[in-house]
Amino acid sequence: MSEKEYFEKLLAGVEQSLKEEFLSLKQLNEENFSEYKDQFSEVFWKLYEAIAQNIDETSPLEQKFFLRLGLVDPRYLTKDDLERIKECMISQPDDTFYYVDEWLVAVKNGKINPSTFEEVIQEQPQEKRTYDYTWIEKEYERKLFERNVEEEKLKDLVKGVQGKGPYTKGVYVIFDEITKSIGKLKKLDNDIKNLKETLDKAREQAQAVQRLPKSNGKSSAFTEPLVIRQMVKKTVGKLGIQYPALTSNYLREINAIFSKKKSLKLFEELKLLDPTTLRRTIKGTEVFMSPFVILVPGYGESGFCWEPIEGLNIYGRGRIVVPIFSRKGLDPFYQAFGEYRWKLEKELSFGRWMEEGLTGEYYQYLEENKLKGQPAEYFVKDYILWLSKEANGIQKLDKAVREIFWKYLPFDDSVKEKLSKVSYIYQQLWERDLRKRQRDQH
Repeated sequence: MSEKEYFEKLLAGVEQSLKEEFLSLKQLNEENFSEYKDQFSEVFWKLYEAIAQNIDETSPLEQKFFLRLGLVDPRYLTKDDLERIKECMISQPDDTFYYVDEWLVAVKNGKINPSTFEEVIQEQPQEKRTYDYTWIEKEYERKLFERNVEEEKLKDLVKGVQGKGPYTKGVYVIFDEITKSIGKLKKLDNDIKNLKETLDKAREQAQAVQRLPKSNGKSSAFTEPLVIRQMVKKTVGKLGIQYPALTSNYLREINAIFSKKKSLKLFEELKLLDPTTLRRTIKGTEVFMSPFVILVPGYGESGFCWEPIEGLNIYGRGRIVVPIFSRKGLDPFYQAFGEYRWKLEKELSFGRWMEEGLTGEYYQYLEENKLKGQPAEYFVKDYILWLSKEANGIQKLDKAVREIFWKYLPFDDSVKEKLSKVSYIYQQLWERDLRKRQRDQH
């Protein structure tokens, strides 16, 4: 493809004056980078918003990659760097991880609610927001399927209860299995009732929101592109690389690239290392409910939680932000989930976060050790060590923190058992878990 064709596709639908301004400053920036990089950065963001406003499923790939990666011109990248980012150019549908272009289309199509601006997250008029109940719906269907499987199992067990004389020992074993099966069915049915009540309520709320009149008969402006810019700015940080365009000069400082493929692999590991952060308890029933993860461009130094829940809807999914191009290895990925967990615990504690649960015990630990500063910052640093070091048997946490995390952020049993063979410290914690389970069963 020629340079002319490339930029025709990138700038398709953009106002002529902005096209000319962008191409002019792009050339000046290439000729004298130090003098024009700030002006070029400004016009980059103007173009970014213009393209974001019009993006849809049929937009050219050049525009999608511009929004997704900050890719202005492939010639800004070496052959090796083009190879490094190749994985990010593959789109695979997923309802947890989104590249920016995919996210904007999903918000535009009404599949996902718009994000609130950072400064108004607490002030958004909640009655105008819809209620996302898709994950409760999925969990409800899953529980119905699970109950159906258990019903079939019980029918098969009952068929095994027969004999001409006294029942054999084998039949008594079947009786035990039948008792267990009935107990499981009762538990599943209770979960189904709770989820159905929650689902019915959420559907009613969603219908009520749809019936609300639109202000002045006009639909609200599409503000998500402006929120995305705030997100990128926050991942980069005040002292980070502010230049928004993708170039090999700055990619040299990048030591991890969070393509969707890599992110999904890390997410599967996270399900074993921190399963409780990906679950929500609704009326005593646990459901899998991960936050949305938005993968943003820019040379990022940190990941973070944008909103732990959606507005005032405690059943709505939160959203976290991870920079695709990380200057801090895997840390931004874990950091985002750690901040999400802290904020979610606070949100659901209804003002008692310093006294109860994970945040309460961790806060008391900070107080006892006279550690000053933001509790969330201490927590996120320890959370990163928990997942990146302690999960691999490398002891980096204070004993008290390890015990708090083992209790409230437990690894999957398969990980715990493996750790118990690595060190006496983990062996003690694992054996304590097993003793507690035995007591609970009796």
